[in-house]
Amino acid sequence: MNPRPLVSVVIPSWNGAEVLGACLASLERQTYPAVEVVLVDNGSSDGSPELAARLLPSVRLVRLDRNRGFAAAVNAGAAEAHGEWVAALNNDTEVSERFIEEAVSAAMRHPDAAFLACRILELDERRLVWGAGDCFLRAGIGYRRGQGLDNGGGFDDEIEIFAASGCAAFYRRSVFLDHAGFEESFFAYLEDVDLALRLQAAGHRGYYVPRAVVYHRGGATSGGEFSPLAVRLRTRNSWLLLLSSVPSAVLFRSLPMIALSQLFWAARACVHGRLASYARGTVEVLPRVRSALSRRARLRSSWRRRSSELWHAILASESLARRDVARGTASVFLRWYFRLF
Repeated sequence: MNPRPLVSVVIPSWNGAEVLGACLASLERQTYPAVEVVLVDNGSSDGSPELAARLLPSVRLVRLDRNRGFAAAVNAGAAEAHGEWVAALNNDTEVSERFIEEAVSAAMRHPDAAFLACRILELDERRLVWGAGDCFLRAGIGYRRGQGLDNGGGFDDEIEIFAASGCAAFYRRSVFLDHAGFEESFFAYLEDVDLALRLQAAGHRGYYVPRAVVYHRGGATSGGEFSPLAVRLRTRNSWLLLLSSVPSAVLFRSLPMIALSQLFWAARACVHGRLASYARGTVEVLPRVRSALSRRARLRSSWRRRSSELWHAILASESLARRDVARGTASVFLRWYFRLF
């Protein structure tokens, strides 16, 4: 591996002028020299592309004709990028000065790495973890490790991880493109988990890099975890992910866990007054079933070769998530899930 590989930071943006300046300024302070920044604009109307060009004249602008979503924007940026590594980065983030330097160092230590997950902290309360790599549960859902927990010594180890949050993730560009990147029909939410399942099924590995630190202001674009958009997309995409990217052997073994997670999510949506959004997301699954099953068919050869390895990777990932219960996680779902299973 080139000791100084070019890293392409791909930032999807839609009307992000309010937060974009701080993100670009933090990238300008990077200690790592070989960086290109690619801003993919999803048809913004707030002048954010022009703002980016003024703040960071070296930025490469990719303009889409409309808001095609987070997944499509990252894919468009990766296709235009020149780097050996692509770093997908939310526009509502700020990164530490050694963010890229530490990720590249980890890639050198792990030449088998296809992706790298970062230590993501809350922007406004930096003692709290937003995510320390993503786990995948038998319940058929992703779980952001460490979410809401104190940024203490529990997240300092560089370890193998099942998935990286698309909020801030490094992907080896060749692997990302070979596997068609993020699933664009997802628009946003769970596209990172979907890609992780495909990469794991193909035998690729990823690592959590605790010294690659990012600060994140969640929900700046979507409106938050329980906005109508977020509930609709998370509901729809959770079913599409199960239909397209989880092997039958895993589904059959995990039916009780999947049923629990879906019931729990429906209850949470109702408690937050989002029954209509939940129902809309469920209905939107129906016209997408055929394309999801087509994607599923393309993965069957990988599953036949590596079904057992994928199952054990899921079990290992779930064991990693279980440690958050001992750390005092606030997640009611996680506490009850591990009591039952």
